[in-house]
Amino acid sequence: MAAAFFGLITLAAAKGWTAGMDEAVRGFCREHQVTVINWLAIGLNKLGQGVVVAWILGGGLTLLLLWRTRRWQAVLPWAMAFFLTYITLGPIKIWSMRTSPNSNLPNAVEFFNEAAKADGYAMGFPSGHVVNSIVWWGVTVLAASRLWDIPARWQLWMRLAPPVIVLCTTTYLGHHWLTDGLAAVAVGLLIDRLIHRLRWEDMLPR
Repeated sequence: MAAAFFGLITLAAAKGWTAGMDEAVRGFCREHQVTVINWLAIGLNKLGQGVVVAWILGGGLTLLLLWRTRRWQAVLPWAMAFFLTYITLGPIKIWSMRTSPNSNLPNAVEFFNEAAKADGYAMGFPSGHVVNSIVWWGVTVLAASRLWDIPARWQLWMRLAPPVIVLCTTTYLGHHWLTDGLAAVAVGLLIDRLIHRLRWEDMLPR
């Protein structure tokens, strides 16, 4: 289902069917910029930043799990997440050639935008931060749950809150169009599902 949704939203965005919606959301966000909210959004957007979630949180907990368990399998979730995000995000971003809502180009919302490439940024689709907030928080929660007894409700909130927050903040800040974020949700869920298809409770018992 995630793959189908990604295909649908990509087709719609590439054909320009969602341009009106994207531009309307950009206009709303620009009209409602508040300094305090802006700074809060900048801070919360770090929940999807690669350095924070992949290397500090995910990487740190993976190393701790490796040290605690002495099992090489402890590295697998992190390695899978890194590999799968690398082979999906980069190629799609390069192919789509889409800039951000903060661009001053008249056709900024378009795909295959040579003007955006010449302007210096044409890798907006899909949102890497949103993908990170799904995939890497999944790895973080997985590692943490192998290390400590974390209630299922807390694990659920740790999985759900970051993607919702990052989708909202990255759109509000104008880093990505709404459809960039929606497509990223689909990519992130697809990668997350692939990672969690393995029986980690057997491979990495507490």
